[in-house]
Amino acid sequence: MSKPTLLLAIAASALLGCVHEEVALLADRDWTQGLDGALAPQIAPLGPLESDQSAYDLVRRRERERALGSKLTAAQLDEIVAASSQVLASALSLPLFKAGVYLGQPRLIDKGCAAARRVTHAALRASGNVDAVLQGCGALTGGRTSSDACGEGQQKLRDAYALLAADKANEAGRLAAEAVRSLRDRCSKITAPLRTPVDPSSRGFLIVWVLHANDAPPVTFLAGETAPATAEAINEGFLRGVQAIRTVAQNP
Repeated sequence: MSKPTLLLAIAASALLGCVHEEVALLADRDWTQGLDGALAPQIAPLGPLESDQSAYDLVRRRERERALGSKLTAAQLDEIVAASSQVLASALSLPLFKAGVYLGQPRLIDKGCAAARRVTHAALRASGNVDAVLQGCGALTGGRTSSDACGEGQQKLRDAYALLAADKANEAGRLAAEAVRSLRDRCSKITAPLRTPVDPSSRGFLIVWVLHANDAPPVTFLAGETAPATAEAINEGFLRGVQAIRTVAQNP
């Protein structure tokens, strides 16, 4: 055997060895622990995909690096959401939406909305609170419009969100401030938002006002909650999804 051929054979053997080791590790993994064994109770597995695990690992790493709202992470999340199982999509939708509100990043909210739209299974829609996410998505872009002062203020807030999503934060802030003043002066039915961990001086609070004024569910703007732990919430949502599917399978 020639030297080049021998080297190729050795390289191929090493590569196959790595693949076999990875498959063995995945086979040995106790999926009853969910995507993060340190955070999950014991439940029966439902064939989590390797890509789902990789997606969770990426979100956890980006959150630790404080880079969850970056453009690079958004591009990676596009691929993750497109390839996700419905279990993972249901687990991603609300945590990503909340993270986008908290960080003032429409691009993260968009990923949560995209994940929510992938979920068609009724049990998973319930376990992931997907309908609340979809209501929030609609409130940001296409809420009800009326001709009175309330409707005018609501529309201005949606327009402010569109400016924020287009990276025109200064213009968005000015329009949102005008809309909030108008609502406070002329629309008594819309009061201040419920308590939320979002900084009132941040871009995220602009999003809180848009959601609140346009009748989005309070859970979408973290009403009464603390700062989000996104990776942990995804893991918990994944476990709820697995349990929901398992319950349906046992009770057809």
